[in-house]
Amino acid sequence: MYYFCVSNNRVLRNQFGLFLALLLIQIPDHTFGQTNEGREFWFSFLEHRNPRENTKVVMITSRFNTRGTVSSPLGGFSQSFTVAANQVTILELPEFAETFGSETISDNGFKVTSDDLVSVYIHQYHSFRAEATVVLPVSSIGNEYYALSYQGYFTEGQIFPSQLIVVASEDDTNISIDLKGNTQSGKFAGQTINITLDAGQTYQIQGRDEYDDLSGSYIIGDQNFSVFCGARYTALNCFRSGRDNLLEQAFPVSTWGDRFVSAPFQTGINDIFRILASENGTEAEIIYQDGSSSSYRLNRGQFVEYEDSQHSFIQSNKPILVAQYMNQLQCGNGQNGDPSMLYLNSVLQIRDTVTLYNSSFQNIEDNFINIIFRTIDLDNVRFDNQPVSSLTSDIQLLGRNDEFASVTIQVGTGAHTITSTGCGVIAKAYGLGNFESYAYSGGARFSKINASPIPEGGCLNDTVFFDTGLPAERFAVQWVFGPGDTVTDHVFTKMYDQLGSFPADLFIHDQCFDLFDTLFKELQITLRQSVQTEPIDYFCQGEEAQLGATDVQNARYQWRGPNEYFSEDQNPIINDVRPNMNGTYQVIGIVSGCATFPAGVELEVKPAPEPELGDGGVFCPELAEPIKLTPGNFAEYFWSDGSTLDELVVFEEGMISVQVSDEFGCMASDSTFFEQKCPTKFTVPNIFSPNGDGQNDEIGFYGEDVISIDFKIYDVWGNEVFATTDQQEKWNGLYRNREAATGVYTWLLNLTGFREDGSVFTEKYTGTITLIR
Repeated sequence: MYYFCVSNNRVLRNQFGLFLALLLIQIPDHTFGQTNEGREFWFSFLEHRNPRENTKVVMITSRFNTRGTVSSPLGGFSQSFTVAANQVTILELPEFAETFGSETISDNGFKVTSDDLVSVYIHQYHSFRAEATVVLPVSSIGNEYYALSYQGYFTEGQIFPSQLIVVASEDDTNISIDLKGNTQSGKFAGQTINITLDAGQTYQIQGRDEYDDLSGSYIIGDQNFSVFCGARYTALNCFRSGRDNLLEQAFPVSTWGDRFVSAPFQTGINDIFRILASENGTEAEIIYQDGSSSSYRLNRGQFVEYEDSQHSFIQSNKPILVAQYMNQLQCGNGQNGDPSMLYLNSVLQIRDTVTLYNSSFQNIEDNFINIIFRTIDLDNVRFDNQPVSSLTSDIQLLGRNDEFASVTIQVGTGAHTITSTGCGVIAKAYGLGNFESYAYSGGARFSKINASPIPEGGCLNDTVFFDTGLPAERFAVQWVFGPGDTVTDHVFTKMYDQLGSFPADLFIHDQCFDLFDTLFKELQITLRQSVQTEPIDYFCQGEEAQLGATDVQNARYQWRGPNEYFSEDQNPIINDVRPNMNGTYQVIGIVSGCATFPAGVELEVKPAPEPELGDGGVFCPELAEPIKLTPGNFAEYFWSDGSTLDELVVFEEGMISVQVSDEFGCMASDSTFFEQKCPTKFTVPNIFSPNGDGQNDEIGFYGEDVISIDFKIYDVWGNEVFATTDQQEKWNGLYRNREAATGVYTWLLNLTGFREDGSVFTEKYTGTITLIR
């Protein structure tokens, strides 16, 4: 593990001297350090407080238009996806994505693969219990971890334990787990579990009781794998009514940092923090915003827990992992919130672009994004294409020399993108609701140099565009096309007047961290070709439309259309078409960087018919005027009772639906509900003879369409001789198990029923009864 900081554009190296050379050798795809962007990811879900009832989704975002597949290779599940640049695609996963029980190998690992770089997040929620986490790609996972979870909870006679899960991405992965807590299968703290997993297999460990915290457990293998930590259900360190599940992907030790900035989830409310050490003699210092500080000395696998309501700067002499836990509402004295956790990213692991998704899942009311960046980069940071400095004046400065800035912005639900043309940002997204929350990190990296910005080539005697896609204030570049042919611009054009292959070298210097990279490509100069589109008919709103382009050898394709439509499929499918998608869709084929002449096709979408049955209501068959439903003027009608007329008379209560078809064959439906509610009718006879002859031996309330009654009978002295709320119960003439005297009795009725319009009323009625024998 190599650590560095920047001072006047010079790299300050620690005791590991060959950091730069090794870094450039070890990191693929021209990526500096750990990143959560990638093309392959593995994950699984921990057991939830509500097993088999919770919803599990994977959220995929990208800086590019791309596509891919979410699958469980050993579970038999596969689903393709597409995602537009800086947007989010959400897929719900099947029940078996959740892992059940402890210390059993399961075949429920899930894999995400994509054509281009994507970021992946997962969210698990049910009944005020929700949590989310970033998922790291296989290029950023490792083979050495420490678990950092939290203790569990005991309630309703059941233990909801601390837990972790290992997910293998390679076959024959041998893993050892040194336990820091007792387990459900009877293993004790201090014991070691040895397992072998194939790609797609998982192994979950759960604590034996609520106090068996697995934090500090050491996990190492002979190949890279993923680890997720959390708890089925926890109140953290405050045993009140707010509790929640926890879920967070563990960072491999090789990606831990030594400098962090923390920002509170809610101003003035304590969050819980844990700092975990991977080496003996680790010294960590917390510098609080009020100028005070705390220091801790930790050994390997130890952690310290503390609470803090301020912004703070955390620094250590050796790599540490820092977790931040959102306190539950009643313990934090906040308006909203519930237990949630995330791991902080080191301020050295910044990114130039972060896209986050703020969720409204499971009763989330308020969403926030916190952004950390270098103070000198304030004017270079934008949130949803607006300068951060224009969105808030509440900018917190931290660090020994105020070198870092923290900004928290309240946002709406959906995708949000943070960009920096300076050295980069780190970010976290979180949401709060009444006894509800989620939180996850936006991922981290040392500023990324994109996959090669050198173009494939171009067309003969045509302009070839060169663009590094890198901010010039951060990166210095040099293009070399041959002896004496050198360019230091980031963006420029060049023309070739011969067919063939031509070399291009690109040298890149990251001036924030003094890192270097070299890229090379052979440019191909070819003749321009032609492409044609396939004809299409009109479509009905909501249908699936497929565009088509003719084959061009060795070509990749680009479609563009209304509403910024873009696709790189040769024959793309447009789902759920709408009239606002009408217009011309153009396609080009690109062969070695040389675009064909464009071709276009017109898409016409007919609007869906709009039948209207109204809001339903109440009806009574006894009323003289029947209710007729008329959905509108259409070509065909298909009612739920099987009729095909243009109207329907309501005869009975229930759901009524109609499907209509217009002159283009486009279909739509509507439904409504009618409830039978006739006006309440009732009577109370005025005489009865309880003499056992089988005639008029009982008296009471008789009614129809009644909601409730409270019926009482009194004698002449005011004694209550009978009372009931049951419409079927009658008075048999007995009072205290003796025959009541003949004479006149008074009844009192509190009645709740229906009026003619279906509205509810409550009224009092009274009358007399004569008892004879």
